[in-house]
Amino acid sequence: MFFKRPFAHDRRRRKRQLLSTSVHVFTESGRIDALGINISDVGMCLFTVAHLPVDSQIQVELLPPGYTERVRILGTVRHRALYLYGVEFVDAEEQSEFQREIEVLDGLS
Repeated sequence: MFFKRPFAHDRRRRKRQLLSTSVHVFTESGRIDALGINISDVGMCLFTVAHLPVDSQIQVELLPPGYTERVRILGTVRHRALYLYGVEFVDAEEQSEFQREIEVLDGLS
């Protein structure tokens, strides 16, 4: 006999859209291939056979739904479950500040 179980309401802050696409993750140590699972306006879930420490800064390059060119987005790893990672995107102001810091460091080398 099967019991009817009501499913809990989705408690996430934002609605997620399923995404099954190739994603490139850029870390301090190099580029890693990954698979995008889902995406929202504030973050995404991705699968990769790599070790990404929680709270580490990464860049994610992907082709979002409705776009014709790949985009690179700065993010922070917020959750890890084996090879699934929850990435929170950095807002535009923080991202431009981070980009300026990188350009300054590149100019020094």
